[in-house]
This record gives sequence, C-alpha cells and structure tokens, in this order.
Amino acid sequence: MEPLDPWSAENTVDQRELARAETSAAYALGKLDGRLTRLGETEERLFCADLVRRTLLGALTQAGYLDAPERFADWFAGLARGPEHIAEAPSSALGIVRALLSEMARHPWEPLARTAQTLQRCARFVADAIAPSPEEQTRETDATTGALDRARVLVEVLPADADGPLPFAALAALCTAAAHDPAFAPMEAGIRTYDTGETLVALAGLRPITPLWALDVAAGILLAQRTSLARALPMPGLFTTERLLLAHAPDRQALALAHALEVATTAHLAALDTARTRAALLTQRLAGLRRSSRAGEAWILLAGFAPLGLDQLMDAIGVSRRGTYAVSAALTEAGLAERQSRQGKVLLVAIERARANEIPGPVFTGALGTAVDEFDEAMADLDRLLARTGSQEVTGT
Repeated sequence: MEPLDPWSAENTVDQRELARAETSAAYALGKLDGRLTRLGETEERLFCADLVRRTLLGALTQAGYLDAPERFADWFAGLARGPEHIAEAPSSALGIVRALLSEMARHPWEPLARTAQTLQRCARFVADAIAPSPEEQTRETDATTGALDRARVLVEVLPADADGPLPFAALAALCTAAAHDPAFAPMEAGIRTYDTGETLVALAGLRPITPLWALDVAAGILLAQRTSLARALPMPGLFTTERLLLAHAPDRQALALAHALEVATTAHLAALDTARTRAALLTQRLAGLRRSSRAGEAWILLAGFAPLGLDQLMDAIGVSRRGTYAVSAALTEAGLAERQSRQGKVLLVAIERARANEIPGPVFTGALGTAVDEFDEAMADLDRLLARTGSQEVTGT
C-alpha cells in the first residue's frame, strides 16, 4: 500500500490550521455573546444603529453596488441618487434597503427592531431617475423578500448536528444547501456579442449576482438557534460566491467559513467598543441637559447611522420644528454635532473628536441656555396641560 500523501487531494487542508481557525472563531463568538448580554441602554442603541448601517452597506456591496459607502449618507438624506445600478445586480439598491429595513423592523431583539422602525420613518432615499412600473415594483419586492424567506427556510430545514453550540457544521451545511438552491446558486457568466461592422465579437460577461446578503441575515438566526449567540445578529460578508463554489471541497470550505465568521464577529466586537466610547462621550457631554431632552436620542442616530436633516429629525425623534432647533443647538454647543448646509438643506453631522475621559464637562453659553430654557418651558407647559386634562377626566369636570 502506498503511503498517504496529505497534499494529494484537492480538498485536503492542514487539520491543525482548520482547528486553529475554528477555535479562534469560537472564541470570538463566545466573547461577543457575553458582551451582548451586558450592554447598557445607550450602548445598545448606538450598537443597533451602527448594525443597521453595516448590514445595509454589506448587502449593497455584495449585490454589486460598490459605490454605496460613499453615496449612502447623501442618499439617505434625500440629497443625491443612490448607488449606480449595474446589469448584474439582482435588485435595485432601494429595493434591497427597503426589504432589509422591513426585516429588521420585525426582529425579536426590541432595540434593533425599534431602530429599524425609526429609520424607516425618517428615510428620504431618492428613487431612480426612471421610476419602475407597479408591476416591476411588485416583482422586485417579491424577489427581495423572497430571498429573505428562502434563506430562512434553508436554515429551518437544516438537520441537527453533533457540535452542540458550535456552528461550523451547520454553517457548512447552509453553504452547501445554498450552492444547490436556485435562489442562491452561482450562475454561469453569459456571453455578449458586439457587431463591429465587419464581424461579430463574442466576449464573456460578468457572472450574474445572486442575493447572498439574505444568507448573511439568516446566519444570525442559525447562530441564535444553535445558542452560539444571544441575539440573531446579521453577519455581513459571511457568504460569498467563492465560498459557495467550494461545496466540492468541504475542508477548504470549512476553513474559509471559519475565517469569515471570525472576521464578521470581530467587526461586531469593534462596533461594541465604539458604542461604549460613544456612550461615555454622550453621557458626559449632555450631563447638563434635562432628562426629557431628545438631544441624546438624536445623536445616537447621527453617530451610529448617518447625518440627519431637520425634517428627518422631526420624524425620527418626534419633535416639532422648533424642537429641532433646540436639539440642534444643544448638540452643537456640547461639541457633539455641527450644522452643514448641502444643496440648500441643513444637516446635523456627528462630531467625535475626543474621548470621554479627555473632555471637560459641558459649559453652556447664554445662547444655548436660552434655547434650552425655551424648550424646557414648552415641555413644562405640556406636562401641566396633560396633568390638568387627567384631573378633569378623574373628577368628571
């Protein structure tokens, strides 16, 4: 019998390398799981705002909209059109964003669902230059929500594995199932022909893109079901066409998935660190404001998601036009935001120039004090009116 050559098979990888990769990923998952259960309220909301943004940008990038990170803020504020559409994209950028916001608005984790609902109210996404017909809109909605539903089904039908809370066998099974599913399977590149006037030239086109971003969302459900995570967090960037194409090489696929899972988990851990720093900064800078002030709520969206216009602020935190001026003044005076004028529209943009332990306490000037006093007086009038109305209802007068 010939001695076994461990490098002779295409599928073979160093098992020690695979074990190290899975151990590192499992350690990162355990660390993330522990930190998710010890979040303060402000950290939680900051993390959720950032998570929604990263999930949307990850999905758009995977769908072929590579310019989404640069265009997203102005697009969300209604100042510019969205990412450039490409022929290989499975759906429009707006369709993907709407589907994901609707999905996260129903998430079982209440802070994430509440954040997505808030962003749905205040979004001002600019539609494409040529509006699709109602039939096209229906088809796109069916395609995007259908991808999410199909990904969820693939997770639900996965067999139970013997790894316990470790998700590696289940992730590999999900990857293999997706590689053979019509909704996600990699598609062959088409052929494009061009008539030069003298001859026909045939060129290989780009491979059509399948909605793998839906699998990234479903992976969070899988991790929660396997008790690997306390929350069903989306895992942007976990599934790629290259990893699906490794279905014929299970060990290589397992190694690639372990590395990708560690990268996605580490991104969540970094976001939690950022949320903690921002929460400390917010608490210190706004220590002088009354508890009912909406300034902190507004800054969470500014810092975690994107700049907001004053009209968006009204819908996001439920204040009047006059209230937006008080919130804007408070954040500007505290050094947490600045007003920028873009295309005739005023935007509030978050500022994070120093850490909380390097910042002196807020010193409010007379201008800010006047604005805050007016806001407090208006809130007090409202409180008195509500109290008087309640008394009348109780006494029947």
